[in-house]
Amino acid sequence: MSILIAEDNVAQRRYLRELLEREFPAHAPVVEAADGEEAVQLALKERPELCVFDIQMPRLSGVKAARAVWREFPAARIIFWTQFPHEIYINEIRKIIRAVEPPPAYGFIHKNNPESRFLRFVAAVLEDGADMIDPAFKDSFKRPLLTEFEAEALYYLALGLSNWAIARKCSLSLRGVESRLATLYEKLFTSTPEGTPHEAYEKLAYNMRTRAFFEALRRGLLNSDELEKASVELEIWIERDRKRFLDEPKP
Repeated sequence: MSILIAEDNVAQRRYLRELLEREFPAHAPVVEAADGEEAVQLALKERPELCVFDIQMPRLSGVKAARAVWREFPAARIIFWTQFPHEIYINEIRKIIRAVEPPPAYGFIHKNNPESRFLRFVAAVLEDGADMIDPAFKDSFKRPLLTEFEAEALYYLALGLSNWAIARKCSLSLRGVESRLATLYEKLFTSTPEGTPHEAYEKLAYNMRTRAFFEALRRGLLNSDELEKASVELEIWIERDRKRFLDEPKP
């Protein structure tokens, strides 16, 4: 097997298979997976020359599938072909790639691109081992990477958690939370001039927590599905932590 397609939409999966079989006959056969878990199983078993992963799939997302594949098969070449190029996924892909040695060849392209551009991406990644990023998202790949805490903190801010509660949730001091949130705000608002009257004004004019939430929504660092999951998990934690708080000795 030379090319693996992971796509839950049957029509799009068939389109990709027919296109790649026609344009890259030397790399046939093209094999299909209907979800992320099946994609991981096939990739690790067959070691294809190229994987084309949709990002949002049942059972396992394309990003999580790529992490699992690269963990066992670091030479895998993967193109993320997606209708949801949210920065939350881009941030995660960049972090995963940094952890792979040697860095794998990969691509990231929106499904709305012309067929000719997609085929150029496939040729570059499959045959040349080059990295290819959709021009529309090059800026997103250059922005400061968010740490695990910073990515999670965006959900805590969106769900209204206080710094005190975040400190308890993450086993940090209050000062530690404040310091980490300040770094998060700097990463989100890199255009704000530091050490100038403009910076002083904006700190007075804006509620930084609310503004960070809006910026995260605008850039796709939050999405409704993940926010709903985070909300459910947070309610479970709140119930457990409330009991712990009531049992704690009070000053």
